[in-house]
Amino acid sequence: MKTCERLRISGPEWSETLKKKQRVFAEIKRVARGFAVRYLSRRTKIVIKRLLRWDSQNPTPRAAASELFLRVDHLRKLVDYEKQTPPSTIASFDPRRLKIVWIIPDFVPGNGGHMTIFRIASYLEQFGHEVAFLIQNPSRHLTGREALKTINEQFQPFNGRVELLGAKLPRLKGDALIATDRFTCYPVRAMAGFRRKFYFVQDYETQFYPMGSEALLAENTYSMGFDCLCAGDWLADMMRKRYGLWAMTWPLAYDPAVYYHTSQNVARSENRISFYARFVTPRRAVELGMMALDILSARNLPFHVDFFGWDLRRLTVGYSHTNHGIVPSRNLGELYRRAAVGVVFSTTNHSLVNREMMACGLPVVDFDLESVRRVFPAGTMRLVKPEPWHIADGLQELLENAEQRETLRRAGFAHIKNLSWESSARLVENALIERVGQTDEAV
Repeated sequence: MKTCERLRISGPEWSETLKKKQRVFAEIKRVARGFAVRYLSRRTKIVIKRLLRWDSQNPTPRAAASELFLRVDHLRKLVDYEKQTPPSTIASFDPRRLKIVWIIPDFVPGNGGHMTIFRIASYLEQFGHEVAFLIQNPSRHLTGREALKTINEQFQPFNGRVELLGAKLPRLKGDALIATDRFTCYPVRAMAGFRRKFYFVQDYETQFYPMGSEALLAENTYSMGFDCLCAGDWLADMMRKRYGLWAMTWPLAYDPAVYYHTSQNVARSENRISFYARFVTPRRAVELGMMALDILSARNLPFHVDFFGWDLRRLTVGYSHTNHGIVPSRNLGELYRRAAVGVVFSTTNHSLVNREMMACGLPVVDFDLESVRRVFPAGTMRLVKPEPWHIADGLQELLENAEQRETLRRAGFAHIKNLSWESSARLVENALIERVGQTDEAV
């Protein structure tokens, strides 16, 4: 379909009325939601970029009103829910078969946070509990059946119920209602009929935004009083000490069928760097790593970079590199097993990538920050200051010192070798049973 037909844009009408402006932006959002960026034609990308650039450079009163309207409407859909009245009666509590409902944002294949949610939920189902999902503000799935198919084909096996969550909240009853990000906390707060409400905390989401409406809405979720199921000690400490919440910790693990270390039939490079270059996620601080690589190149150090995590096919740099784009997990293990050094930066909670690299025997470079030090024991990673020159020094030190790489490899593997998703799921299960069992009425 032609670009103009898909966007339904008539050039002269672009800013003629507020209503038409809103329709144009709605169509742009629909296209962006319906297709991964890498699948859009070059012409479509150019048209969208020009339209957005034109609008930002020509802030007419109508254009400004349209943009403000869209921002307000977007946030209203995520946080504005009518509060339900708790039921007068509640079902009996059976710790062997909890009734658990998760509220999640919509998703596409490759979403790491969703993969973790689906792993834990799949194990809870295997443990005998009744598990269901509600998808808030669905933008990629038209039905719960379609979403269930995506979960089973692209994430984890799951047999439970999946439904779409609209503006009118359903009347449900159960044991545990679990929020999974800043915006799903709002429908969780509004819904009644559950013994206990939880927040499955994978990151400190206030730091996802510059200070403003979205940061404040994220910060507000930590005052809602939910029990926190935290991915790591740094987050659990914060929930307890800063916000006074009940919190437990479970560790991010890895899939040993994909991420493993072997010396058989794999020639590990002496100068190959695996770099998690998902620059569209600001907390990965990819720009600092890119500057460090330029510094290494200027020092005439021989190395090759395997970029992964995002498509960088048009990248122009002065050193040898390969753009792998978004790599399926089954292929990431091979990438890690061939590299000399892995680079993944964590400015909030740590990434899954750290431990997956360690499981493949790959020494890891990350930032020397409290959020990292609190989770990883000393000596398990090469920690560097978040500045390009120090990052470059750390990389050069590892590339030139095979003995230090081996020391980090051993320490990293010792740190992760006893971790498993099943064990993490058991910790979550025990926390749910403990907290739900302390409540005799719906909230």
